[in-house]
Amino acid sequence: MIHYVPEGHHIKLGLNFSRSAGGFRFLWAWYNFATREATTYRFRFRWHMAPRFIWNTRHFNVVDSYLEAYDLALVHREVLEDLRSAEDYTKRRSDSVPLVKPY
Repeated sequence: MIHYVPEGHHIKLGLNFSRSAGGFRFLWAWYNFATREATTYRFRFRWHMAPRFIWNTRHFNVVDSYLEAYDLALVHREVLEDLRSAEDYTKRRSDSVPLVKPY
């Protein structure tokens, strides 16, 4: 798929291109479902100030990036099971606590 995506907007899978007053950009993006990794190759030509070609490659884990962006953390299932069993243990304890203490 070929998409026109202005600078600063979310990229889409396939070929993304944009044009600005100072140049243009082509970005190829795809996603690997097995590793949950996205890969982008960016080619940019900038003709203002010092004209140059810029080539950039980026590989990143989509799940880790999402968790980092929203300040979340990954919790392993074993930790959750331990917390659940500790919570169940505290619920089973039946300490009689009188509402009114006799004198």
